[in-house]
Amino acid sequence: MVEKKKRAGASGLIRRQQRAGYLFVLPWIIGFLIFFLQPFVESFWYSLNNVIMGAGGLETSYVGLDNFKYLILQDSSFLTNLLTVVQNMLLQVCICTVLSLFVAVILVQKFRGRTLYRAIFFMPIILTSGVVYSMVSNAVGSTALNGIGNAYMPGATALAQLLLKGGVSKEVLGMMIGVVDSIYAMAANCGVPILLFISGLQKIPENFYEAARIEGAGSWEIFWKVTIPKVSPVIFLNIVYIIVDSCTAYGTGEGGNVMIAAIQRIGFGKTMQFGTSAAMAWMYFAVIAFFLLLAYLLLGRKANRIEN
Repeated sequence: MVEKKKRAGASGLIRRQQRAGYLFVLPWIIGFLIFFLQPFVESFWYSLNNVIMGAGGLETSYVGLDNFKYLILQDSSFLTNLLTVVQNMLLQVCICTVLSLFVAVILVQKFRGRTLYRAIFFMPIILTSGVVYSMVSNAVGSTALNGIGNAYMPGATALAQLLLKGGVSKEVLGMMIGVVDSIYAMAANCGVPILLFISGLQKIPENFYEAARIEGAGSWEIFWKVTIPKVSPVIFLNIVYIIVDSCTAYGTGEGGNVMIAAIQRIGFGKTMQFGTSAAMAWMYFAVIAFFLLLAYLLLGRKANRIEN
């Protein structure tokens, strides 16, 4: 009888949590249906058409999969840009996840001034968003050096000048500047994952650690056998966040997300090839969905079992 009551209480709690989850995402669902569903469907229709700007607005002529075939078979820059974005995304997922977890484990410890340090690690999120980001990128991007522009790290210009004077070639310099840029971008993108990891670490019951110490486990064993399993749902959440954040980041002709920049340039540049731009966007969307599905199959289902 007592066991039945416990099961009923647990199932009731799960139902309440599910209702709370649906209620939490309801504003997003309403916003998508009102503001994004129509452009979402129209963009897919444009990807199957040759779209031109006529006197009465956009005029379409059905071409089927020709836009997709053109991108894959004829446009040499599309696959190159796509591969670059995927490589950067995978690199960011690996580095940012490990770095965020490492920093969160430190910041969750009890020491004087930890609130200040948490604010410092979140500060790049504020400095690289909205109007502030545009002002910084415009100011720094205007200081190009012999065709090498950088809109992401102010110190890179001085570094480039020093290396050029030292006889470093432009090719090698470009690779080194890319590494420097990625370091700044990684640090700037780790603010939200760090907060999520801190929240997940704080929810681990202290008696789990006490039981492991009583059994004779060391710090390293506790980290791998207690902390990592219990925080795995947050690891999956952060990986999803980093994939989406990396693939939808701002891009320009000089740097950043080259796929976003190409989609914008082709669709809204001088040529205004809306059909090709829409096809490129949908293929890019399919690649993002593939990696999200892969993350769920590799980590998501296991994380759900651990959480439940």
